[in-house]
Amino acid sequence: MIRTLYVYTLLLLVVAGPAALAQQDPQFSLYMYNPLYYNPAAAGSEGVSRLQLTHRTQYLGYQTIGNSDASAAQSTQLLSFNMPLAKIKSGIGIYALNDKYGPSINQAVQLSYAYRLALKNGTLALGVQAGMFNKGYDFAQFRPNDPDDPLIASGRINQFKPDIGAGVYYNTVDYWIGVSMTHINKAKYTYITDRSTDPSDSKAYLTAGYRLGIGYNIDIQPSILVQYSTVAGFPGSAIALNLVGTYDNRIWGGLGYRFNDAIMATAGINLMRNNALRVGYALDIVTSGVNAKSATSHEILLGYALPTPDVRKKPIIRTPRFRY
Repeated sequence: MIRTLYVYTLLLLVVAGPAALAQQDPQFSLYMYNPLYYNPAAAGSEGVSRLQLTHRTQYLGYQTIGNSDASAAQSTQLLSFNMPLAKIKSGIGIYALNDKYGPSINQAVQLSYAYRLALKNGTLALGVQAGMFNKGYDFAQFRPNDPDDPLIASGRINQFKPDIGAGVYYNTVDYWIGVSMTHINKAKYTYITDRSTDPSDSKAYLTAGYRLGIGYNIDIQPSILVQYSTVAGFPGSAIALNLVGTYDNRIWGGLGYRFNDAIMATAGINLMRNNALRVGYALDIVTSGVNAKSATSHEILLGYALPTPDVRKKPIIRTPRFRY
């Protein structure tokens, strides 16, 4: 299994290759509860069908230069659904992303499929995703020195391009690890003229975590997220660490750190029967670049695990009239 994981990781990194410009993808402090967004091979890994919505406001209150609109802060919404297909050793998922920061707009819809192979101690999954990615700019939010310049576009310009990704994911009861690559096809977006191109930046992700029980009702879960930029290398990459403690499998909270960005505080609760309803919140306190960034970022998560259908045959009820 380990050899297969290494080989697949190498293939993902080789496929990326160099690119011309970087593409900013949104970041989530509650990344450990959004595995499908980072890795298509995580589809169905929870063993339940889950519908989930995440909303994040990055650097709340941030304003662009010359623009008094406080909504210029990055705002991101992620709606996802995934479910296992045990009969065919698979998992499927879908997510819709809406991301806006200043005049820039990113939107995506991605379908995911994972083939899940049961091993002695866990499950190894190979996954692919495919969909459409829309990039656009709202030129009405720009503040040009010469507003009458004919080369400056007006209104909103969007372009939809195919977008694909792949990943591998291994999980057991106690831990998980996954590697993936997004924007593998490196679609190029063209605005106004053929010279104003904006190529996608392939990103490699590493996610890993471990569940450790330290008592009858308490467990802790350290995790890591590494986002590697194939354009800027490690100087332009992001690394986040998090430690979450859970009490009675219901109440959880933790602290984390995103290097060169912020301290993360997370909290949440699982409600309803079988902890089907998940509610979470994350607060980022900015520690780097405070002169150019607003002091805080906020994130809210709401998820619901659908009841598992009972596939057992219904018992035959016999009556005096119908004796069969």
